[in-house]
Amino acid sequence: GCLLWNMYHDFGSWQVGDMGSHTMDLAWNAIDAGLPTSVVASGDPYNKEVCPSDLHNTFSFPANDWRGEISVEWFQGTLKPKTPHPAIDISKIGHGAMFKGTKGALIADFRTRMLVPAREGADMTYYDSPGSNEVAPPHGNFVGQWINACKGDLKTSCDFDYAGRMIETLMLGLVAHRAGKELKYDSAAGRVTNDSKANDYLHKKYRKGWVLNG
Repeated sequence: GCLLWNMYHDFGSWQVGDMGSHTMDLAWNAIDAGLPTSVVASGDPYNKEVCPSDLHNTFSFPANDWRGEISVEWFQGTLKPKTPHPAIDISKIGHGAMFKGTKGALIADFRTRMLVPAREGADMTYYDSPGSNEVAPPHGNFVGQWINACKGDLKTSCDFDYAGRMIETLMLGLVAHRAGKELKYDSAAGRVTNDSKANDYLHKKYRKGWVLNG
């Protein structure tokens, strides 16, 4: 399968590009992330042939019209976030997202949700199940969305504009790992502003006959 080849820089981006495209979406959608202003990385030593198995990225996102500046972290391999409660073994959660706030934490994967109060007696009534009139309607089958979009009848719930920005962010994590330093990013220009060499890592030179247009 793809796990045999997508670890190589020439062919893929390993877990951050594979599972990251799914797992990061849990947080990305909820916070209206946009593109980051900075990213820093740690993990395995850089290898020019393969991506790191252990990787930790911290992305800083600017404030938008409904929230302040926010930090998002990516963990993969043996690196894990600190558990919000001793009774929860983070290592037993295959992949998912954890939201940490002042009142508690929410841990979610694609099947379960766990609300963890920050302290005993914390007011969590805000998170009571909403009424049926407050629940957003389902987006529908993603295959059907794709077919309808191809016919020109629908904008999908996860189109290339959305997914492209998320993957751009995740790939910046690998660029920061290779650069070995915190990178400041100008998302409008698509350039690193504090390390000119790191901009060379944003693109690659293709052999004659394999150049991508656009």
